[in-house]
This record gives sequence, structure tokens and C-alpha cells, in this order.
Amino acid sequence: MSDSLDKWKIFQGLSDELKRNIRLAVVFGGSAIYVTKDDEVFGFGTNGGGFLATGDKEPRTEPTKINQLCGKNIEGLQFSNCTFFAISASGSVFAWGNNDYGQLGLGATQTNWIPTKIEGILATKRVVQVACSSDHTLTLTSDREVFSFGRNNYGQLGLGHKREQNLPIKLHVPAAGRVVTSIACLYASSVALLDSREIFAWGKNEDGILGQSADTKKQKIPCQVPGLDGISITRIVCGENHALALSNDGKVYSWGWNSVGQLGNGTKESSHQPTLMSGSCGRIKDVAAHSTLNLCAAVTEADEVYVWGCFQGREMKSPRKTSFTSLDEVYANIPNGAFTFQPLRPILDEMIEEKKAETELPEWLKKSFNRADTADVVFVVEGKKIHAHKAILIMQCAVFETMFLGDWKESREREQIIEHHSYDVFYAFLRYLYTNEVDPQPDFALELFALAHFYCMTDLQKECLKIIKRGVSVENAPSIYDRAIQLAAEELQEFIFKFCMEHMDAVVNSDGFKLLKDDVMREFFLRAAQQGVFKKL
Repeated sequence: MSDSLDKWKIFQGLSDELKRNIRLAVVFGGSAIYVTKDDEVFGFGTNGGGFLATGDKEPRTEPTKINQLCGKNIEGLQFSNCTFFAISASGSVFAWGNNDYGQLGLGATQTNWIPTKIEGILATKRVVQVACSSDHTLTLTSDREVFSFGRNNYGQLGLGHKREQNLPIKLHVPAAGRVVTSIACLYASSVALLDSREIFAWGKNEDGILGQSADTKKQKIPCQVPGLDGISITRIVCGENHALALSNDGKVYSWGWNSVGQLGNGTKESSHQPTLMSGSCGRIKDVAAHSTLNLCAAVTEADEVYVWGCFQGREMKSPRKTSFTSLDEVYANIPNGAFTFQPLRPILDEMIEEKKAETELPEWLKKSFNRADTADVVFVVEGKKIHAHKAILIMQCAVFETMFLGDWKESREREQIIEHHSYDVFYAFLRYLYTNEVDPQPDFALELFALAHFYCMTDLQKECLKIIKRGVSVENAPSIYDRAIQLAAEELQEFIFKFCMEHMDAVVNSDGFKLLKDDVMREFFLRAAQQGVFKKL
């Protein structure tokens, strides 16, 4: 069993049998909520701020079932002080806690201590991320739309005005051709990462959190954070009033409030522009922060964990190496205030470690990918070249083995012209053969799935399937369903069909559904009728 739960004192009193059954958990303020393998949700602890969703603020010494969340297939939990959210696998969001400014998105401003589903426009969307401060909330959908609600006195909702909103309202990020890949909230500001490259911020510019000059006091619509031109950003996280950005070359940039050294740049001076983290930690692979604390942490590619800011009563202006083995362990060791900066997934962690041990490829092989000096075959896609090695392709893929060892014309040609596939997708496919790693954007995961299907790469298909499921929306579900039928991908068909049944009205009225071929549409309605959907209407 994964020992990730035992790093947290609150879980140490639970039986091993119970802990083996936990698939998702969060800790906050001396309380914990967990989801079991059989989709039941429980909470126990001090219940500060009504965190345990029991309808009151009374402590629970024993795990107490949260009936409103049971059976909902909860896949995400998010919180900030006294506002709490749960996300289901189908993209529904349940909210509870303080609601003075409508930050729960329930259409009112009354405090609510029972998990309640957010309706309105989000009822037709699949939410994949929730970000929240104590007073305002952002949600990101699978089709990369951002909706905001709650307090708006500094324009932190990004709607161009300062009126509070108690229902989700779509905001517009002014960046043509870009899509939002992640979101974050600060005390009175908001941040979005676009295309894993550009960062936009809006709201209050206290201590430079928007990355703008000191003359800018607030910003009511998203504006780009300058000073990161030419730098590809892969992750953005925020503290109470500061932001950290991780680049794809393993560097950390920070800006905003810096009273206890939380920027990690060797000073305690706030910064109105991104500054490079100081020290020689090596290449950073992940970084952590949370809006309730001025503590930051990072883990390097060598699995060394560093912290900076305020930790265990000490202020650190530069990253300091620790004996911890994970970012979770840092936040589990905050005196009298341990909490999770992200949900714990103990079963998934265990599976990842097992898979890593089974499938980890040697470093020399990973570094061999796309090396022109050693390659003996070149794939030309959209006029661009990808360099590879026949021997490696033969070992990793049966189709390539047949191609290069058989009497195919491809076996005699150094350059292979690839048509009907994009460069990005074919690059991701070949990279997987060298690294066993895949991180495609949701908009081409389906194409990569089809390519893996053609090359009989079942492991890659499974990885793509996970990504596709996370990116399903009302608009793209019909086209994915159609493609799944063409590929005879039964698991994907079933998943999409169930999603459509849960969002029947919205799917049938979507533009994507209207583009389905007549025979596919008839088959869909027949299956829906057999499920008794129309009897319920």
C-alpha cells in the first residue's frame, strides 16, 4: 500500500484496511475528507468553517458519511479558508461554505453548509478545474472556457466591471488563438496560463501580483504578465499574494508580495515583474504553493525537495534543501496547520510507482530521440523533420518491425513522408517510443489515439484515453463518439455515451451533434431509447 496517507498525522489513526480503500483525500484545518474506491465520501476532524459538509460546525471524531457527495464519482476537491468545492468525473461541481459574495456560484449569498450542485450555465459544461480564494472563484471547463463568480471589488472576476456575481459568468481572455490550460486565485486577483506559454492576470495589483507597474492599482480584464517573453511556462501556482511560474527548462520565476522571502529570489522586496528564483537547485520538475500560506516548495529532477518563505517559524529568502521526499510531505509537516496543497491520490500514486518501475526506460534512450547525428531514418511531417532510429522503432513497435524488416519500400528509404497527420501528433507518437511518456494537449489526444490504434500501440492508446476522458465536453462529445465508432474503441464509446446520457438535452442541442451523420445519429437515439431516456422526459 502507498504510504502517502501515513505522512499525515490525521490519517495515522485509521486502520490499514480503511486506508487501502481510499482513492482521494484532502486535509485542512485539522479535518480530512476522503473518497473510497466504492465512491462513498466521508469526513472527520475539527470541522472548522464547516469543512466536513455535515450541515454544522461540530467536530467528528469518527468518519461521517457525506451523503450529498456519495455516488457522484468525485474526482477533485478544492478549498480556500471557508469555501469548498467537489468536482465529479462528469464535470459537475458541488459547493459549500461561506457565501457572502456569491463565491459558491449558487445564485444567492446565503451561507450553505451542505454540498449543493452549481447549476446555470455550468450544468451544460464539464468542469475540469476549480480555483478559489476566500471570496471569489474561477472554473475551467473541458472546452477551455473560464467562468467566474463571487466578490469583484477589484475586478478579480475579469468581467470588465466591479459588480459581484452569484452565478457563473463567462469571462473573455483577450488572446486570439490561445486556450486557457490552467487557472489560479489569489486574495483579490486571478491568474490564467494560456497554451502553456503566456500568463494573464487581473484584479488587485497589490505588491505587483499582476506583474504590472506600481502605477497600475487594479485591472478589471485579463492582461498579460510581461517579462516572460520567449519563455515556455508549464505550471503556474499562487500563494496568498504572490505567483510562481515553472518553465519547461526547469526554472522558477516569481513576482508579487515578498514579506517573508516567498519569492525565493534572495530578497524580501516585493516585485512587480517576474524574477528568477535564486540558488543552484538544479532543474525543477514541480513547484507548489497555496493561497492560505506563504510557503513554497519545489522538487528537482534528482528528487530533492526545497522550501522557501515561512516554514516551521523560520523565514527563508532562498530555497533550502530538506530531507523530505515529496512536496506533499512538506505541507504535512506544517506545525499545527497541516493541509494538502493538492488532493492526495494514494492508489494512483502506488500505480504510478509500480508502472514507473516496470516501464522506466534508460536515460540514454530518452536522450537519443530526434538526434540527427545518430539517426538512420527521418520522418517528414508538414515539411518538418523528426529523426529516429530503425532499431529502436523495431523493438518498440510491431508495425515498424514489419515495415523495416519486411519487403516494404519504406525499408529501403531513409526519408519517410507522413501524410494525414500533424507534426505535433506524430512527434508525440515517436517520442513515446523513446520515453514511455506522453503529454498531449486535449485537442489532439484523439488524433494521437487514432495513430496509436493504427500502429497497434495499446499502452499509448490507454494513456490517450485518460486524456480524452478529461477533455470531454458537450460540444466535442458527438465527434468523439463518432470517431470511437470508426475505431471500434468500445471503452471510449461507452464512456462518451454515458457522458451524453448525463447531459442529454445539451448534447442533442449542440452544434457538434447536428454534424453527425444520419446513421450515427439514428444509432445514438436507438441506444438512448433502450436506456429509457425518453421515458423520463
